[in-house]
Amino acid sequence: MASRNPQIDIYDPRMLEGMDQAFAAIWAIFRGPVRNHENDCELRIAVGRKLLNLVAEGVTDPIRLRQLTVKSLFLRGH
Repeated sequence: MASRNPQIDIYDPRMLEGMDQAFAAIWAIFRGPVRNHENDCELRIAVGRKLLNLVAEGVTDPIRLRQLTVKSLFLRGH
């Protein structure tokens, strides 16, 4: 029986570029003069973790990755 989720190669150069684009766009949203820079490390980890989880679930479009990650982080209160 085949798996429902196709195997995604997260080390594929195109996939890495997509994750990089999504991360940069997400970070631009959170960056600003009112940003609490003491928590930057935690936020970077949360963004990266969420992106990796979404890719593992089969989400590969950078725009969709950004949308889902930002939505998730706002719901968590970041």
